[in-house]
Amino acid sequence: MRTRTLAILAVLAALCIGAWLALRSGGASAERVARSALFAIDEIPLERVDRVELVRAGGFRMVFERAGDGWVQREPFEHPADPASIREVIDVTASLGSSRAVDPAAIDPEARAALGLEPPVARITLSWLGGSRSVALGRRTVAGRAWARVDGRAEAVSVDAALHALAVDGDPRQWRDTGLWQQGSADIGRIEIRYGTAAGQRVVLARTAGKWRIESPVATRADTESITGYLDALARAQVDAFAADMPEDLGTFGLQTPERGVRILRAGAAEGDAPAGSVDVGVNVAEGAQERFARIRGRPTVVQLGNKALAAIFPPPAFFVDPRGCDAVPADVRSITYAPVDPSAAPGAPAAWTFRLDRTLDAWTITVPGVPPAPADAERVRRLLAQLCEGRAPAVAFQRMPDALRVGEFAVIGAGDAPLARIRVAREPEGQWAFDNDDGVLRVFPAGFGLALDAGAYAGNR
Repeated sequence: MRTRTLAILAVLAALCIGAWLALRSGGASAERVARSALFAIDEIPLERVDRVELVRAGGFRMVFERAGDGWVQREPFEHPADPASIREVIDVTASLGSSRAVDPAAIDPEARAALGLEPPVARITLSWLGGSRSVALGRRTVAGRAWARVDGRAEAVSVDAALHALAVDGDPRQWRDTGLWQQGSADIGRIEIRYGTAAGQRVVLARTAGKWRIESPVATRADTESITGYLDALARAQVDAFAADMPEDLGTFGLQTPERGVRILRAGAAEGDAPAGSVDVGVNVAEGAQERFARIRGRPTVVQLGNKALAAIFPPPAFFVDPRGCDAVPADVRSITYAPVDPSAAPGAPAAWTFRLDRTLDAWTITVPGVPPAPADAERVRRLLAQLCEGRAPAVAFQRMPDALRVGEFAVIGAGDAPLARIRVAREPEGQWAFDNDDGVLRVFPAGFGLALDAGAYAGNR
């Protein structure tokens, strides 16, 4: 008897709830249940859409427009947009499907307000030449559904919440392009990198006649391959997130006085010309935080940079140094002389060489003072040329060569006795080797580098 009574009560409760829902919704005639596509096939021409507008409650508004082969954010300010993100918004909007429809005019005010469409929480408008479609987005419901209404249609429809996830719950600032650098590297003539606020914490690279040099912190040869790689890394570097648009207080992000930064200038740029690209990076705003906030020139937004982007922007200064003993091309070398350090020589006196190697067609001769030229070991000379002109030092140090470790100097000479390079040599006792060009930079090689400094090593017929 008890079980039967409970069953009867449950049936009566279900009937009461159903009647209340029917009354609240204004009757069965107010709702239509039918699964269908929200837009007809080709109603939105995906490939022709050239404008996407998002408006949120409270006046938030963003506008994206097609520009050539890409997209640009036009409002609230100009910023490159991410084509993939914009295409996702277009595709999700065009593919929305509805499972039921309600006529808001046929239901009571409380139920109509529950749709969340008066006013909507957001509105997406897709436009193209000759047409547009606008979708008002309302309240989310259960099971991944939400209310929406197409402008010009009376019915509100229950749709998949995928568009709500993008336009309401997501951050549309992330629809922007996250790249730090959009320009090519072919016409870049100057790079300035600040590693700190101190005067000496700066690397300046300049290109003249197609060759790169380091101007600061020392004047020395730069490695063209490394600089090309650096510009490529900048082109691939991505911001982690967009933190704030047009903030009133930059100090909140450590950007009141930026600690680091990079400026890229085009070849031939005059003093005062706007850089082709510029990034300012703030100080740490939280103890132990690895991320930094930054500003990109021409974009009034603060972005967050992670370790990967920071490593791309600020490689170690030694990364830019040409690690070779000199940049002479071995085929252009006609002579090589070696002069050991003479402690008894007067300061500034020219060094006296102890052997000289000269190219004669495809052969080499060796000369020592007071002895007629003799055939040299061509393979051993080739190895020497590779060590002086092509060998890349595993380590580079910004310091002057210790005089106590200097052992001698090579002079590399071209056609017509034109000097191509002077390479000073130092060596730790039974240890590492080092080259410099009297420029304040040491190129350090391991102990097994095996540089031969005596004339006998190059004699032929050994």
